[in-house]
Amino acid sequence: MLNRRKFLGLSAALGVSAFAPNLFAKESFTMWGAPAIPSVIMAVAALQGELNKTYDVSLNIWKTPDQLRAGVASGDIKVTMSPSNVAANLRNQGLDFAMLNLLTLGVMNAMVKDEKIKNLEDFVGKKLIMPFRGDMPDLVLRALCKKRGIDVNKIDITYTATPPEALLLFLQKDFDILIVPQPLGEATILRGKKAGVSVHYSVDFPKIWGESFGTKPIIPMAGIIVERGFYEKNLNLFDTLHSDLKNALSWILENKQSAAKIGSSYLPAPEVALANAFDKANLTVTKANELQNEIMAFFEEIYQFNPKFLGGKMPDKGLFL
Repeated sequence: MLNRRKFLGLSAALGVSAFAPNLFAKESFTMWGAPAIPSVIMAVAALQGELNKTYDVSLNIWKTPDQLRAGVASGDIKVTMSPSNVAANLRNQGLDFAMLNLLTLGVMNAMVKDEKIKNLEDFVGKKLIMPFRGDMPDLVLRALCKKRGIDVNKIDITYTATPPEALLLFLQKDFDILIVPQPLGEATILRGKKAGVSVHYSVDFPKIWGESFGTKPIIPMAGIIVERGFYEKNLNLFDTLHSDLKNALSWILENKQSAAKIGSSYLPAPEVALANAFDKANLTVTKANELQNEIMAFFEEIYQFNPKFLGGKMPDKGLFL
């Protein structure tokens, strides 16, 4: 049998090593992250995890939910962070995706210029800007308003294609409220100081969700979803990935500045904003099947609000890996 030493020796002798295919190259493994701070967990895992010893691990960031959906539909994206309802929607459309884990239990923040805007009821009559019409932040806001008897049509809502665009317009125009995921909440405060605009945190969405619906103060907003066939062919890979992600989160919380430096290569926020945001993003690495009751309860509320956000029906338990 031709082992590595003999192969390299023979190649050198023949003078063809530069042209020979690399028979010992690592197999590539690509993950996609969302434009939000939980993706830093994926970035650290890709750089530092055990999986990196046997795979060439890389992370890309999708910019909009539409880009995510297109990549999934084309087969280009098999492993990605996504809003939790997207996994259910894809499954109900016949695409065999399932939830691997959750990476945050509530990552959206309401930022305001007037500290008197403290409650959701205070949003009435105000101008609000947020990204992603019809996706997770919009869905959570509208479901909460309906539950609390607030007429959402009395909130002047403007939507943008991306979170950074919403941030800039909030600071430049006369908007009262900005809803964005971390780290852009912290980035808004920093940019506001430079622009002479005082920015504050307002509604705590996980807390108000728990109060409104009588549940734990969590919103199972996003995690990693996987194409089931790919998952079943690579069970050991995903076991290792889960361990890598848990270790990555522990490392991040103990090394926020270093983690922020890594995260700044993937997310449009300065390092100081990232470092400050880790403790405000309800980060977790929890297998989806361990939280399936909480996720299904969340989906029940979404379904009652508008079934189309789940693809027209409640997902079955096959959604959870």
